[in-house]
Amino acid sequence: MDNNMQTNNKKSIFSERRFKYGSFAVGLTVAFVALVIAVNAVIYALAYTYGWYLDLTGEQYYGITDKSTKYLDEVLTDGVEVKIIFCQDKDLVIEDGAGYYIYRCVETYKKAYPNNIKVEYLDVIEHPELAEVYTTQLGIPLYTYNIIIETNMSPNKRVLTYENFFTFDADTGNVYAFNGERRFTSYIISVCSDFPICYFTTGHGESVKDATGNRNALWELMVDAGFDVREIDLKQDDVSFDDAKVIVINDPVYDFTEEETDKLRDIDRFMSDRNGNMMVFLSPQHQGGLTNLKHWLEEWGVGVEDGQIKDTAHSLSPDGLSVIADYPVEGFAASLHSTIRELDSQPSTVIKNPLSFKTLFEEGGSKRVGSVLFAHKGAELLTSEGSITSRQLSMATLVQHTSIDYITQSELKSYLLVTSAGYVDDTYLTSNAYGNRDIIFSLISQMGKKLVPIDIDFKVFASEALDIPISEAYAWTVTLVGVFPLIVCITGGVVCYRRKHK
Repeated sequence: MDNNMQTNNKKSIFSERRFKYGSFAVGLTVAFVALVIAVNAVIYALAYTYGWYLDLTGEQYYGITDKSTKYLDEVLTDGVEVKIIFCQDKDLVIEDGAGYYIYRCVETYKKAYPNNIKVEYLDVIEHPELAEVYTTQLGIPLYTYNIIIETNMSPNKRVLTYENFFTFDADTGNVYAFNGERRFTSYIISVCSDFPICYFTTGHGESVKDATGNRNALWELMVDAGFDVREIDLKQDDVSFDDAKVIVINDPVYDFTEEETDKLRDIDRFMSDRNGNMMVFLSPQHQGGLTNLKHWLEEWGVGVEDGQIKDTAHSLSPDGLSVIADYPVEGFAASLHSTIRELDSQPSTVIKNPLSFKTLFEEGGSKRVGSVLFAHKGAELLTSEGSITSRQLSMATLVQHTSIDYITQSELKSYLLVTSAGYVDDTYLTSNAYGNRDIIFSLISQMGKKLVPIDIDFKVFASEALDIPISEAYAWTVTLVGVFPLIVCITGGVVCYRRKHK
């Protein structure tokens, strides 16, 4: 009898409406949670496989803009395949803070050019035998932070590190910008087209690194322009410039020896006969002892005046030594900033501790010389004797050499830019607010280097937070914090009310 009563009680409990509806609600909740988890897992797997993501960052760090497609459409034609190879597994790339930015950027390029760009992952630690193909060809070891870019159109290859895709503060060494779009566009162009070499001379205290040991802004700019950038020591007997497009002498401390002066004569032939180009950057504190180098520049029509320019009325520093340049509107050298002058709001070109340069002749046979930048009227030249003059002073000079290719009967032009080392100061060369970088890119274009990505900006890390308007942020906060909980509460109240009255 007792057993029958217990059985009847159990039946009555299980048959109660509150139990049936309650268990249904619990089951429905469990099923819904399981469905959400399953859908999330599927979406994650698809996003992982196909690189789906939504870039909500204000700077669009990972995106590829119309500026890049303008250049890439010219080189990524039918049949052109570019392979981007990470030197570790995909999971490890994504887990790495720097690697994640690069991975997302690469996926954007892959999505934009699915028929041209392929992405692969080669674990150089787990599979050294596969990496050996590249280490043998390139003659350098590969590490997990390396990225290889190659194409089926040429033997050109780029071996990069994660650091190549970021810009560092010259003073602190901290990362302050992501340079992925400009770098990938430049590297893809360089492997698909010309692969010219730019040499930075060494052996005279020249500047090729910043205060933190990283390559300085000028070096990185030439990389951005699509050059294979290398160092060259003129003291070596077997030095040859035959494979070069540009030679850079950046802020030498010590003069060139008599023997090296002969190498400068080789540079004459490099510029005259091989359509080569040069850039020379000098500092006021070092130029006093550069006798041989300055004599060589005089042969090209450029004289270096004693002292430095000061302009308190047009300067970014109180001492008047970070001088804002004036753009001349006449002369062939003015073409380097013609695009800047056409803008409604012209960016300033700034030179720190600028020297003054004399034009020794405007026309000298096959050479013509012109001023690229002036100091504003009223600027002063502070000489070593302490004398001060007030006149129009030239802060950058351009030499154009014209020759004839007797085989093709075509006219060849080479260029020599001479200005102050402060022109390529990291602060002014890397910031979008100044015209320093654009003028050099314009010169590189005139040198015959095609497809220079002059107008692709790097993405500054202003904040790691989502960059959305305050009103939009407030709306999302109200929605997430207030509306959703309110909906849940109302739904729960309705369910409770209906159950209680049925």
